[in-house]
Amino acid sequence: MTIEDLYRVFSAETPSAIEGCPCCINTRNVDVLLATPLRELRGDQLWRYISGAYLTLGGDRDFRYLMPRIFELAALSSSEIPDTEIVLSKLARAQWGNWLEDERDAVQRFIDAWFAVASEQDLLHARDGWIGNRTESLLCGLAYARLPIAQWLNRLTEPTTAPLLDDLLQRYPQNLSAFWRDVPDGFAQLSAFLAERPT
Repeated sequence: MTIEDLYRVFSAETPSAIEGCPCCINTRNVDVLLATPLRELRGDQLWRYISGAYLTLGGDRDFRYLMPRIFELAALSSSEIPDTEIVLSKLARAQWGNWLEDERDAVQRFIDAWFAVASEQDLLHARDGWIGNRTESLLCGLAYARLPIAQWLNRLTEPTTAPLLDDLLQRYPQNLSAFWRDVPDGFAQLSAFLAERPT
């Protein structure tokens, strides 16, 4: 299972501390992240860290340690860790393109599985005329991570995901996630892809 790959590849000792500006360290309750077993951390505990990671607190060591649990909850329990775009933006801040090959491969495999899960969840109520937006959030998040999103966009042309593509076409451009504004290159890729689809 790909989440187990992440835990294995990024296995490390618990960091001794998480550095940051004093006010953020005091208000974000980061001590619980170091005192609780990694797989028992909850989304609400991790979200305080994620929103400030690489900005006002945290760095490579703690991010890489916490990342498997963060990604697991973001993919499987989006109510616990919302805003996939913010979660995946931390990959770019961590300069993950410079990580070891096995680390990058583990992340890529997990993202592929995450995309499948997001698509499935979005399609749960398609027969009732309601499409979720997890796939779009993931695509936007991948653009934040500075990944070319073409390979995942192409998966939307498969028969099983056709309702997701139709939904994107109907909502484009006014009713898409506001996060796209911050990733113009990714939005350009999305726009070019949708422009090639028949309306």
